[in-house]
Amino acid sequence: MKVEDLEMYGKALEMPKEGQRKQMKIVFNLLRKEFGIIGILGIVKGVNNHAKRIRREYPEAVKKARGISEVFEKELTMMGSLFSAIADKRGRTKAQEFMIGMMRNVAAFSMPAIYQISDLVKCEGDVFDNYKKMNRALFNETNRMGTWKHDGFHETDDLLDFKVTTCVNIELWEAIDCPELNVLGCEHDLAGYPLIEEATKSEFRRHCTLAKGGDCCHFKFYRKGTAPITEYVNQ
Repeated sequence: MKVEDLEMYGKALEMPKEGQRKQMKIVFNLLRKEFGIIGILGIVKGVNNHAKRIRREYPEAVKKARGISEVFEKELTMMGSLFSAIADKRGRTKAQEFMIGMMRNVAAFSMPAIYQISDLVKCEGDVFDNYKKMNRALFNETNRMGTWKHDGFHETDDLLDFKVTTCVNIELWEAIDCPELNVLGCEHDLAGYPLIEEATKSEFRRHCTLAKGGDCCHFKFYRKGTAPITEYVNQ
């Protein structure tokens, strides 16, 4: 089997259906731990109310998200309404902390699923070369969709380097008055990529992101053992 034959090859950070179910289970367990079973009922009610409000008050943002994909629209309204419902109970700072923690927990399952790691490692050829191919296909698709535009790939045998120069997540989170969520994708990556480094024989480096004040999100995927020692902390 070639890496190009994988179901997730060329998908734009989409979760397979079984992954979506697992993700919902993780979110439910975190909410239950934070609010208890009775408290979850209030959160669910708040999520429903805020989802209707977001669609009513920010139709252009919802329309733009829908133009990208139905999945993107659902994620925008779901994450925005969940954040808002938790903010009603705990305040916006605590709500942001919860959402970041949630994304870090989800990443432990979602990142291996997005890259179809269990099958990727069985494909013909060098694992790291196949991992680079998966990343090129993934980010070319997000570039085509307009969600994350990049400046082109710079590649050697031991490195895949590119800069994401626009992030529609930031635009849409701010458009629905949830700027606290701008960093969610960054936090997902920080938690998820290190977990698949061993399987993909890689090392992840990213010294800046748009959501954290940089002029781009600078992705670098090194072959294991070749990444330089740096003084910066991945963003």
